[in-house]
Amino acid sequence: MFSHVDGYLRHIMADCTGKRSGNVADYIPELAAVDPDGYGLSLCVHDGHMYSHGDSSVEFTIQSISKPLTYAMAISRLGNAMVDEKIGVEPSGEAFNEISVDDRRRPKNPMINAGAILAASLLLPPVTEIDEATVTKVFGEVLDFYSACAGRRLTLDEAVYASEKATGSRNRAIGYMLDSFGALDTNPDAALDLYYRQCSIRVTTDDLAAIGSTIANGGLNPRTGRMVFNQEVAQRLLSVMTTCGMYDGAGDWVTGVGLPAKSGVGGGILAVLPGQLGIGVYSPRLDEHGNSVRGVETCRHLSTDLGLHMFNVTRESRVTIRSVYDLDGVEVSGDWTELERGFLRTCRDRVRVYELQGDLTFAGAESALRRLETDMDDLSVAIVEISRIGVIDPVARTMLLSAKRTLDERGRKAMLVDPDNVVRTSVKRHRNDAIAPNLNVPEDLLGFDPTLPHVHSTMDEAIEDAEAFLLKQQSDA
Repeated sequence: MFSHVDGYLRHIMADCTGKRSGNVADYIPELAAVDPDGYGLSLCVHDGHMYSHGDSSVEFTIQSISKPLTYAMAISRLGNAMVDEKIGVEPSGEAFNEISVDDRRRPKNPMINAGAILAASLLLPPVTEIDEATVTKVFGEVLDFYSACAGRRLTLDEAVYASEKATGSRNRAIGYMLDSFGALDTNPDAALDLYYRQCSIRVTTDDLAAIGSTIANGGLNPRTGRMVFNQEVAQRLLSVMTTCGMYDGAGDWVTGVGLPAKSGVGGGILAVLPGQLGIGVYSPRLDEHGNSVRGVETCRHLSTDLGLHMFNVTRESRVTIRSVYDLDGVEVSGDWTELERGFLRTCRDRVRVYELQGDLTFAGAESALRRLETDMDDLSVAIVEISRIGVIDPVARTMLLSAKRTLDERGRKAMLVDPDNVVRTSVKRHRNDAIAPNLNVPEDLLGFDPTLPHVHSTMDEAIEDAEAFLLKQQSDA
């Protein structure tokens, strides 16, 4: 089945495929051996539906994207106050592996290596001697937590773990520095070992998108229905990911992309639109900040082209479909012959009405469009009623208009009931910009019709138009 959202995502990937600058991480030997041209994109919406493209099933190691998850575990176990005593929440403005602490000798935030190592240490017993079996047991708990966030059982990449452990001199320096300051309450080698293991967990872009959607949903995994952590933890994660998740490129990221995010030197990026969706991108060539070049550009396109910048969202648009019904309980219009009326009574279930409500942004339009695409084989006419829509952004407007062409190509008909002329007026105002201003998708994909003959002011007009269509179908048969 054709999906307009899939079409948008494929187009965005095509735009970003040519970005071939940057280099794979080579300071960890196993990471240097990956295919530099790998490229995957996944988007998981609030109800768990997954859009997957490119190398979305290719496994790579999570690396620093593990940091917010271990931080979430520490907060869940110990509470904000105790964790704040050990780890700050201020942006460092420094590289991810900087040997850096604040004036209280705390790591500046949990998204740099110093903070992540300390967060891992908080999961271990507060003793100076820890055997490997204890670290293995705690890592099992970490793996369980990560797996619950992803919605499937994750595994450790033993080769990457061994490679990180063998070449982790800088991280050992950070760990021993923290120990010398008295910041660690446990064995520094055990904390480092746990940190190397968490970074070496295998994930796919589907996993990252599911994790992002779990954070977006306040800790509820939409694919499993399991509550992994609470709303307070999710709020804390979104805050530090916004200010610190992209290291010394965080300011440019927040202004240009506007999504809480975390990158990893394995080539992954996890991004979140709170309350709506999670994004996972994989492409291993990295920029000077240690962020995926294609991943950053892909997220920038998603934010700009699909209107996903978090400060564009006016109200939560999760409950967008108010009602769905056919015309079984609606009387046939009076302008037809008795024979025509008799026929129309036999096919009332072939006309389906979708009443929308709230502010319509990408996430809400996606949900409505997906429902329409799912129902397409069971109907002849779809009527979308938007009298209860408060705000409709350009992307959502374009998505609604694009549904018409898809139904036309299937020999069906789509109509819009727009009593306040929200769509018609906005299209006339932006006749040269009729598709979303930054949505670089060809018009033939969007199916834009500038005359908008399918837009009606009342439901009665739309029903009469639907009946005329059914009668024409019957006469042509």
